[in-house]
Amino acid sequence: MNFSRRAVIGGLAGSAALLGRSNLIFAQEKSIVVTSLGGRWEQSIRTHFAPLFKKKTGVDVKVVSGGPAQWTAQIESQPSNPPLDAVDNSELLAQALIDKGLVLKLTPDLVPNLRDVPAQFYEPWDSFGVSYQYGASGIFYDKTKIKQAPQSWPEFLERAGKGEFGRNVTLPDISYPWTPELVWHLASTLGGSIDNLDPAFEALKRVRPYITKFWGTAIEAERLILSREAEIGWLWDGRVYAMMDSGAQYLDFTRLKPTSLFSLVPAQVVKGSNSKLAYEWVNTLLDPEPLLEYYKLIQYTPVNRKVVFPEATAKRVMPASEGTIPNLRDLARVTPSIIARWNAEIRG
Repeated sequence: MNFSRRAVIGGLAGSAALLGRSNLIFAQEKSIVVTSLGGRWEQSIRTHFAPLFKKKTGVDVKVVSGGPAQWTAQIESQPSNPPLDAVDNSELLAQALIDKGLVLKLTPDLVPNLRDVPAQFYEPWDSFGVSYQYGASGIFYDKTKIKQAPQSWPEFLERAGKGEFGRNVTLPDISYPWTPELVWHLASTLGGSIDNLDPAFEALKRVRPYITKFWGTAIEAERLILSREAEIGWLWDGRVYAMMDSGAQYLDFTRLKPTSLFSLVPAQVVKGSNSKLAYEWVNTLLDPEPLLEYYKLIQYTPVNRKVVFPEATAKRVMPASEGTIPNLRDLARVTPSIIARWNAEIRG
C-alpha cells in the first residue's frame, strides 16, 4: 500500500465509500494478532479499539492476553514467522526487540495519529515503539486504617520499614517487568543513582518483614487490595482510580514527591508479513475516540493531545512533565545485577 492511499484512508475514514475501499485493501488478510494485559485493559482492547479497527479495515482482531516477557519470548523464538503482529511491551523488553531487529519503525506517514503525540512517548525507543497511554506511580492506601498518608518516597519507606503500617504492605516482585525501574526510582529519590542502587536495596530490606506479599502482576495486586490483605503499597494511579470508581470507597491514592515513575507501555509493530495491518493497529491505539473510552474505564492517561478529559476526573491527570523514567540503555545494563541482588537480598 502506498502512502497516498494510506493518507486518504486515514484522513477520510468517515466516508462510507472510502471505508469500503479500505476493506478491499485489507481483504487478503483475515485477522491480526495483538496483545493485551488482563482485566479491564483487555476489556477495553476488545470493546473500544478492536471494533474501530474492524470498521476501518474489515479485519478481525485476535487478542492474546498475558505479559511482556511471554510475548517477547514468543517473538524472539520465531523471528521468521512471529506469532504476533503487534505487541504491547515493557520499556526494557521493547528495547530488546529493537536491538534484535524484530520490530519496525513508526512514522507519521504509516501511523498518522503519531502527529498528535508528544515526542517523549516515542523518542525513548527511537520511534520503534510508542506508548498510547501513561500511568504514574504512587501509593494506594486504606484511608479507614491509615489517617495520615506519606507525602514522599523517603517518608513512605521509612514509616513502612519501622512497621508503622503493620504487615500490610505490598510491593511488586522482581518478576514484574517494571520492578527494575522502581528500584532505580527509589534509589534516585534516596540519593543514589543508576550506578548506586544501595539506598533502594537497604530501604527494601527494612520494609521486607512487613510485606504481606510481593505481587507478580498488577491483577494480583488488585486482588490483594480488594480482599484488603494489603492496606498500603506501590501501584499505578489508573489501577487504583479504577478500583475506587468501581466501589472501593475505602481506598485512596497519592503521588509521592519528588517525582512519579512513568508507566509506559510501548506498542510495537512486529516485523512480519502482517506489518501493514500492525501499523494500522498502532494507529488505532492512538485514535482519540477509543482512547477516551479507554481512559474512562482504566484511568490511565491517553497521550493523544486531542483527547478531551471528562471534567469530573480531569483533576486526576498528572501532567506529563512530572513523570520520570530512567535512561533505558543504562537500565538494561544494570538490570541483571538488579535481578541478582533482589533474589539474594530481598527473596533470599
